[in-house]
Amino acid sequence: MEDIRSEPVPPLEEPLDVPAKRRRGWWIPGALMLVALLAFIFSRHAEEKQFLDLLRQARPAWLLVAALCQLGTYLCVAGIWWMVLRRYRLRASLWSLSRLSLMKLAFDQVIPTGGVGGSLLVGRGLRRQGATPGTAAGAVLLTVLCFYVAQALGVAVSLFFLWRKAELNPWIQWLVTGFGVLAVAIPVCILWATRHREWKPGRFAKRIPALGTMLKAIAEVPPGMLLDPGLLARGVALQLGVYVLDAATLGAMLRALGQEASSSTVFVSFMVASMAETVSIIPGGVGTYEAASVGMLNLFGIPVEAALAGTLLLRGFTLWLPLLPGLYLLRHTFSRGPTPGQQPG
Repeated sequence: MEDIRSEPVPPLEEPLDVPAKRRRGWWIPGALMLVALLAFIFSRHAEEKQFLDLLRQARPAWLLVAALCQLGTYLCVAGIWWMVLRRYRLRASLWSLSRLSLMKLAFDQVIPTGGVGGSLLVGRGLRRQGATPGTAAGAVLLTVLCFYVAQALGVAVSLFFLWRKAELNPWIQWLVTGFGVLAVAIPVCILWATRHREWKPGRFAKRIPALGTMLKAIAEVPPGMLLDPGLLARGVALQLGVYVLDAATLGAMLRALGQEASSSTVFVSFMVASMAETVSIIPGGVGTYEAASVGMLNLFGIPVEAALAGTLLLRGFTLWLPLLPGLYLLRHTFSRGPTPGQQPG
């Protein structure tokens, strides 16, 4: 589900784009990691044969279950924005917001901005639905807050499980340290800025990616919106639903390959891999996510070839398959002129 790196994200009114020469190199480190992981499997003939046999024998029924779980993730994300619009008496179709969720996923995978870039795109989409700049900005920031809070809760549960199993090895501890900095700093900074709207960044602070855009958005948010306990709790619950459904997708992939894995094993493996994706500077966490997922599943007794096959199938459903339709919708929707917004209801 995104990392805060790269150059500043443009304001809501400007095209969301990054020069191609800055974009091309971002995939190289992750692609190399993924190739190295595949080469490790294929260099061992027995594992290579088992890996290919598992893919050939995948049971389609479980793949359908995985597809339905993924549809649920888009509805959960769209539900956060739907709540905001309903609060301000704006009508919007949950289905149209789900399409916006697909576009956000595609944007975040292509350009790594910790979910900020995709959330700003959401702000533009919500304004097309008739939301005021302040309401759209509030939905943008609420999405970012819910993402980090929910992921922190999921990681905390996973760490407790690993601690109980005495599996907190050094690389997981380093990963948690890097993730903790992001998961704490970003929500705290957003909430601090809502109480200090008059603050102006200094010369050094202006170099922080997306800071200027975030401050501009915060200045437009209706007072108290981001501190509404009910709204925040429901948003976090929906974002947690995304993680549960994504983990269920991984479980369905393993079942499709004939592998039995407990719900706790699948959830913890997924959350640790998601944490690796969040702290990665690589778009979509390509390479880092796969390595972390395979490592965790294997730690819990899933054979390496099955763990890799299940992870690659999961990534196909969560990253590669949605990427093309998402980019198509992104280009088709935002290349046209503004469409009339929905009327308040």
